[in-house]
Amino acid sequence: MTAIVVAFGLPRPVAEALIHRLAAEGKYAREPVFNEKMALRQFSMRQVMETLKGGTINQGPSKDECGDWRCRIKRRVAGRLVRIVVAIHATDFLYLISIH
Repeated sequence: MTAIVVAFGLPRPVAEALIHRLAAEGKYAREPVFNEKMALRQFSMRQVMETLKGGTINQGPSKDECGDWRCRIKRRVAGRLVRIVVAIHATDFLYLISIH
């Protein structure tokens, strides 16, 4: 008899810990549109890093069209609610997609 492996996805607590670790290790890249939205919405890099290193996931993770795990992480920093859409690539790199 052979075992059948069923993929259940990436659990939220695991994804959250992964985002925190990758941010602390500096393993992330900002998409060009992320930089534009960050400037337009007047968020600082400090707010971004505080959110990535200590925020909680409030949407996702779910697989996107590129096969990455996409989710939204949020945290209140310096009196403002910061929400960042990230893509976890192969569990070893983050792409910062958007900021609200």
